[in-house]
Amino acid sequence: MLSFLTRGVAAAAVALACLPARAQVTELNLWVMATTEQQQQDMRELLKPHLAKQPQLRVNVTVLNWESAWAKITAAAASGQGPDVLELGSTWVAAISSMGALEPLSEAQQQEVGGASAFFPVMWGTTHRHDDAKVYAVPWYADARAAFYRTDVFKKAGIEPRDAFANWGSFKQAMQKLNGTEVNGKKIAALGYPGKNDWNVVHNMAPWIWNAGGDFLSGDRKRSAVNSTEAVQAALYYTGLAAEGLVPASALEKDSTQIENGFFNGQFAVIFSGPWILKQMKTPKAKGGQLESLAARNFGIAPYPAGLKGSQTFFSGSNLAVMKSSKHKAEAWKLAAFLAGRDAQVKYSQMSGMLPARLDAANDPVLTADPHYAEFLAQVRNGRHYPSVAGWGPLESVYLKNLGSMFDMVAGVRGKYSPLAVKQALDATAVEANQVLSESN
Repeated sequence: MLSFLTRGVAAAAVALACLPARAQVTELNLWVMATTEQQQQDMRELLKPHLAKQPQLRVNVTVLNWESAWAKITAAAASGQGPDVLELGSTWVAAISSMGALEPLSEAQQQEVGGASAFFPVMWGTTHRHDDAKVYAVPWYADARAAFYRTDVFKKAGIEPRDAFANWGSFKQAMQKLNGTEVNGKKIAALGYPGKNDWNVVHNMAPWIWNAGGDFLSGDRKRSAVNSTEAVQAALYYTGLAAEGLVPASALEKDSTQIENGFFNGQFAVIFSGPWILKQMKTPKAKGGQLESLAARNFGIAPYPAGLKGSQTFFSGSNLAVMKSSKHKAEAWKLAAFLAGRDAQVKYSQMSGMLPARLDAANDPVLTADPHYAEFLAQVRNGRHYPSVAGWGPLESVYLKNLGSMFDMVAGVRGKYSPLAVKQALDATAVEANQVLSESN
């Protein structure tokens, strides 16, 4: 459900093992999302060690686009005609398990992959519903957000990054001082973030709401809290950065990928993004990366500036689950367990640029040898996820639409931007969200 994943490829199935003609074949179907540029080839490479030990196993991989995956997965869950092993966005597990489509993991299976203590706690929390102790999935990879900033621009403006990202007040002051700084004769905007035309509107807003002490749902998970005093304060601060011109108006018409490209191209001094940026910074332009860019030679990583309730970041990812309809549940679990293992997660992190969901893999020397990776990992440990409720899918759509509309007010294309207008927009959002919650409870 994240913007960097929306460059998907058409669904296809590829057999990943060459088998003797008379072998008794066990065939598994695996659905995954398009997370790398060459997902089919990368999955073939990733599964080689597993298939080498099981010559009579055949794995057919189908790659889904994130845009259409939810519809395909819910249809499969409803019909019982899905794959054996399924990748699920971390916000989807509660919904699909509530449909009775996933095979719960036994205590023995959980311990086989290390149990809860082997994974980032936030990611393990997404493997089951908040009101159901049964575990239905195992974490595969993780996504988190941090600030990426141009060290050369900060130096020229005379700003100490540690001070700039200390809190909301110091951050705004730093952005005001940075805005319009010239680099090689070109003025650079202080901050870049997308407006409503982005899949990540809710993810982008979440850390600001949490750091103000707000949340998306009430404590009992039955009502929307998006119009609380704290959430309104966060929305005003975040949109106010654009209203004050610290975020260019043109940025609000872009999506996250375009904003990231703007950072690489020298348009913005600061963006908030995920670990895939690090992979792009290390990849030559000839292979689609940004290694030769000025940004790649002059960047640092910082946490979200702290609000009144601290500094948290958005932390999510993807899990793997065995579908109840699978006719080969034992083999399907072995496949999921292999992909959830340390070696496979380290290798997939190198392929995709995502964080491993396992702690031992995330801290593997192969990855932490990169000082920027280690810096990013240090900034995102204090991560947070949305409440694990069955109705989050349609609820997030409501938040996406309504939170995005606030940027229309900032741009002056839908009413006049003001604290009252923002409060009214969030009140209307809560009403619509509560209707969705009442239907899903």
